[in-house]
Amino acid sequence: MLEEKSKELPHALRQVIVTDVITVKENQNVGDVFPLLKKDVLIDYVYVLDAKGKFVGVFSIKKIFHCSKKTSVKNIMNRDIVQASPKMDIERIAHLALRHQLKAIPIVADGKLVGVVPPGKITAILNNALRTDLFHFAGIHRSHLDFENSLTTPILRSIAHRTPWLIIGMIGIVIVAVFIGMFQRVLEKHIILAFFMPAILYLSNALGTQDQALFIRDLAVMGDELKLHKYLVRQALTSILIAMVIGTLMFFAVALIWRELHIAFVISFAVFASLGVTTVTSYLVTIVLKKIGYDPALGGGPFATIISDATSVMIYFVVATMML
Repeated sequence: MLEEKSKELPHALRQVIVTDVITVKENQNVGDVFPLLKKDVLIDYVYVLDAKGKFVGVFSIKKIFHCSKKTSVKNIMNRDIVQASPKMDIERIAHLALRHQLKAIPIVADGKLVGVVPPGKITAILNNALRTDLFHFAGIHRSHLDFENSLTTPILRSIAHRTPWLIIGMIGIVIVAVFIGMFQRVLEKHIILAFFMPAILYLSNALGTQDQALFIRDLAVMGDELKLHKYLVRQALTSILIAMVIGTLMFFAVALIWRELHIAFVISFAVFASLGVTTVTSYLVTIVLKKIGYDPALGGGPFATIISDATSVMIYFVVATMML
């Protein structure tokens, strides 16, 4: 019965699911379970079905060795079942097992047990997901994942995938340099502003990279289950609060060391504004690249970085010019 239902599952799930599991009816006794045990059983759980074949409970094989053979299965089974839907991504299923500290996850469709993802497959899924995420965070395009070893990737293909984004970044740097030159007089009058340019750029890049890494990871893990609007609102609020904390700390640092409250306020406000814009940029770039079919892990980093740098510098000098 499980074998027939498993044929209707998505291909990825069929590769990791097993149907050779122990099932019993809820009206049976523990004594009925012993004849079903096998030496080569892959799953440490016994799955309980009702009279109509609906999946209603589960218990560990270890339990039956501590009970009388006349004990009813109903008395030892756990009805609070952690289960997965066939529509879920296999990575999501593996994380479900990890979060609930389970060795195996039952796959249930319309109340019926169609199979179980065993311990070995859960470990393999997590390992592959981690490997994929590491490639993505390293800036390697999805097509590179077809290669078992990145050292075997053709050099010309690697150059073709990565260089264009860096060229875009180089053009952005030139534009930023020209923009900074427009504020030469402001810098000459308030040389302290130049001291904090690296800090502005670093903080913006650090927060943007952090936001983007979390976003790409959550997109990879949750996929279509990620409620984008709610997620973005929550993350944006978090980043704004972080920007407020960093801006406040920057104000006190400048005020205590240089004892110029007006300059301290200008710098701290510029930090807050640039971090806020960086948050919007990091999420927007990731979403746009994903929508138009580019890998956000490849182009998101360089593209978001130069946009973050450019906007941070512009905000910094515009705020300084208006407030000084």
